[in-house]
Amino acid sequence: MRVPGSLVLPFLLLPFGAAASGDDGAHDWRKSAPIEEKVERLVEVMPGASNLMLEMGDRYRNLYWAARQGKWDFAAYQAEEIEQLIETLKITRPKRAATAAEFQARAYPRILDAAKSGDWPVFEKAYEDLRGACMACHVQNDHAFVVLPVAPVSAPSPVLNMQ
Repeated sequence: MRVPGSLVLPFLLLPFGAAASGDDGAHDWRKSAPIEEKVERLVEVMPGASNLMLEMGDRYRNLYWAARQGKWDFAAYQAEEIEQLIETLKITRPKRAATAAEFQARAYPRILDAAKSGDWPVFEKAYEDLRGACMACHVQNDHAFVVLPVAPVSAPSPVLNMQ
C-alpha cells in the first residue's frame, strides 16, 4: 500500500521540530541537570551483566570459528574483545568484579597467546580452559544453567560466514 506524500511529509519533518521551535536543550537533563543527577541517571542506564554476556557469547563463538577457519588475527581480536568486556563488567557491575577477575586470571593471557600461536591443538586446549573458566564463573554467580557448548555450531560474524 502506498502512503500519500501529504501524510509522509509531516513525519519527515518531526526531527526538525525541536530545532525549529528554538528548543536549546534546556529541558534535556544531560545539559541542564546538576552533576549529581547526571551521574545518578547514567549509573541507572549502565549495561547489566546480561547485556555484556550477550556480546560475550557472540565473541566466544566467533573466537572458536575464527581459529577453526585459520583466521588467527580475527581470533586474537575476539579474545582481546572478550577481555575488554570483562574489564567493562568489573567497572559497571562491581558485585561481579571478584569473579570476573578470577575468570581473567584463569583464562588470560593463555587464550590470547593460543590465538596468536596459530596452532589449533594449542588453541583447542586453551579454548577448553576458557569454557571451563566461563562455566565456573556462571556457577559462582548463580547462573549454572547457562551452559556453553564445547564447540559452537555457528558464528554470528559475517566475516566468518562468507563463502
